[in-house]
Amino acid sequence: MNIKTTVLFISLLTILWLAPEGLANSFDHSKFDQVLKQYVDEKGLVDYNGVAKDQEFSEYMQSLQGARVEELSPDGQLAFWINAYNAITIDKVIKKKPKESVRETFLPGVWTSTKFFTTSEHIVAKQRLSPDDIQKEILFKKFQDPRIHFAIICASSGCPPLPRIAYTEANVQSRLEEETRKYLNSPRGTRIDRAENTLYVSKLFDWYDDDFIQKSGSVVRFMRPYLNEETLSFIDRNPKISYLEYNWALNAQAPLER
Repeated sequence: MNIKTTVLFISLLTILWLAPEGLANSFDHSKFDQVLKQYVDEKGLVDYNGVAKDQEFSEYMQSLQGARVEELSPDGQLAFWINAYNAITIDKVIKKKPKESVRETFLPGVWTSTKFFTTSEHIVAKQRLSPDDIQKEILFKKFQDPRIHFAIICASSGCPPLPRIAYTEANVQSRLEEETRKYLNSPRGTRIDRAENTLYVSKLFDWYDDDFIQKSGSVVRFMRPYLNEETLSFIDRNPKISYLEYNWALNAQAPLER
């Protein structure tokens, strides 16, 4: 064996030895990406009936169960847990089939229950978790990034629209910036009332104000880098801050089949 052949042989062995480790440090979200592209429209409304029959969604949900998240990079872990939250929320809607809202109770027309978010019915990364577990015990404790509030979708019309793309290690930071900007400049995120000199902002800033204050010192300081010029100019008038009513109506394209 000559020197060139020996070098090539050693290089090949090195690549093969490193390959499993490289593969272990990634997680495939492509099936979820395809589901989002096929069953979510431009308004963020979901065809839950279509998703329920889709084999790729079932396979993606199965893949979440045994995921070795600890082997992923920080951005890989962040993308994984955002996708996991959104996927199990979709799956919960499919299984529970709410007529009008994920906060329905046994009383018709009354929306007060939070059990949809607190019951642990899914295995993710070898743990039995609820959406609240992922949001509060994993995402915010580990990453402490308030932009996550605009990426995890609670299957309701008041929350940010569900994007038609899955989060990945490569795109998670840019997607968080984009989704935060889009939401804050939408009618769900902010509304100007010049007559009352009031800026109405999403109820998310009331419920989770500590997250934004810890990050930026105040809710308004957090918002500023993302707001359009009109809203920034209005903020300079020192308006009163009030909160928009949160719309808990289900973000479905059509009633769920029963």
